[in-house]
Amino acid sequence: MKVTQLINQPFVHPDIAQDFSARFFVQAMLDFELAILEVRENNGLIPEKTLQRSKQALALDMFDIDAIGAQAYLGGNAAIPFVAQAKALLPQEVKPYFHQTVTSQDVIDTAMMLMLKPALKHINQDLIEVLEACKILIENHRATPMAGRTLMQQALPITFGAKVSQWASSLIAVIPNLAQLERSGFYLQWGGPVGVSDEENEDYELPQQVAILLGLSMPLLPWHTNRQPIHNLGSTLDACAGAMENIVEDIALMCQSELGEVAEPAITGMGGSSSMPHKRNPVLCALIKAATIRMHGHLSVISNTTAQPFERALGQWHATWVPLTEGVALVTGATAYLKSLLQGLQVYPERMAANLDLNSDAYLVKNLKHHFSVTQDHIYPLIKQASQEAHINHQGFVQNFLVLLEKQSINLDDNSGELEAILSPLTYCGAADKQCQVTLQAIDKLIMLLRR
Repeated sequence: MKVTQLINQPFVHPDIAQDFSARFFVQAMLDFELAILEVRENNGLIPEKTLQRSKQALALDMFDIDAIGAQAYLGGNAAIPFVAQAKALLPQEVKPYFHQTVTSQDVIDTAMMLMLKPALKHINQDLIEVLEACKILIENHRATPMAGRTLMQQALPITFGAKVSQWASSLIAVIPNLAQLERSGFYLQWGGPVGVSDEENEDYELPQQVAILLGLSMPLLPWHTNRQPIHNLGSTLDACAGAMENIVEDIALMCQSELGEVAEPAITGMGGSSSMPHKRNPVLCALIKAATIRMHGHLSVISNTTAQPFERALGQWHATWVPLTEGVALVTGATAYLKSLLQGLQVYPERMAANLDLNSDAYLVKNLKHHFSVTQDHIYPLIKQASQEAHINHQGFVQNFLVLLEKQSINLDDNSGELEAILSPLTYCGAADKQCQVTLQAIDKLIMLLRR
C-alpha cells in the first residue's frame, strides 16, 4: 500500500486500507496461534500459564514486521518468518507448545479470514443505507416520466422511479448473499501439514473451540485445496460489484451535458478538471466503476485458482492473496461511494421531460390519430408537420403540435381531458408505478430482516 498509495488509495475504503496493514495481519496470525494455546491449555494438553507467558512475550510491538516481510519470499509466505520470530521471543520452556499441529497455510488462511470479515460488516451496513436512499428516490419519482432507452437510443417512456427500482432490484438479489457470508462464510483453517488435522485435536474438538474464540465458522473439513470458501467470497463480491456498476453506468450517462437529467452530489473540491473549470465530472461514478472493473479482474484470478492439486497447491494458493484482500477493499470503498452518490443525487425532472418530448411522437402519433379520427383530414398533416419540426429543430413534439392546433383554430374544449391523458407519458408506462410499489415493499422487507 505504501508503494501504490497515490494510485490505489482513491478506490478503496480508507478504514479498510488502514486495517489491511502488515501490522494488522501479523496481529491476526498471532491471535490464531494464541487461540490454539488457549484451548490446548483449557483442555490440559499443555502446562498451565503457557498462554499467559506467551502473551507477555509476544506483544505485537516486539515483532520486526519489516523483517517478516523481507524474509517471506524464503518460504513463500509470511507465516514462516512470523513463527520463527515468535519462537525466538518466547521463553525456552514454552517454545515447544507454540505452533503445534498447525502449518503455515493454517496460519495464513485463518489470519486472512480474521482480517477480511470486518470489511463485510462495512459493506452490509452501507448497502442498507444505499437501499434506503433508493427507497427515497423511488417514492419521490415514481411518477416522474423520462425516456426509456434501448441500444443507447430513446425508446418509450418510463419513470425515474422505475429506473431506480431496477437499481434496487439488482442489489436486493445480492445483499442476502453478502449478509449470509458475513454470518457464516468465514472459516477457520486448521488441517496441519497435509490437511488431515491431528487425532488429539479431533478427540478434544479443539478446532471447534478455536473457531468459537475467533468468531469464525467451522468447516466440514480443512480446506487447504478445497477453495470453495474463497471462490464464494470472490464471486459474491463480484456480483455486488456488477450491481453497483450497473447503477453508475446509468447515472454517468444521465449526467452528460447533453442530457443533464441527474447530477452527482455537490461536494466541495470534487468533480473539477485541472484544465477546464466549467466541467463537473461524475467522479463518484468513475471511482465506483474503476473499483468494480478491478473486482471483475480479481475474480478471474480467484476462479483460475479454485482447482488446486494434491494437499497443498504450487502457486495457486499464493496467487489469491492480493486479489482477495484488494477485492474486498475495493468493494468496500465502492459501496461507501455509492451511498454518498445516491443519498445526494440531484434529479432534474424538467430535463427528463424535455428530453422525453424530443421523441414523443414515437409513442403519441398512433393514439393521436385515433383520438382525432373524425377530423383526420385536418389533423394528420399537423401531426406529420409537428413531428418533422420537432426533429429538425430539436424541439418537443407536444408543444409543436399544440401550437399548430391553435393556429388552425381547432377547438379542443370537448375532449381536452382525454387529449391531456393521451399526451401524458404516464399513460404509456402505467405498469411502472406497480414496479415501484413492489420494489418498495421488497426493500422494507429486506431491511427488516437485515436489522434483526
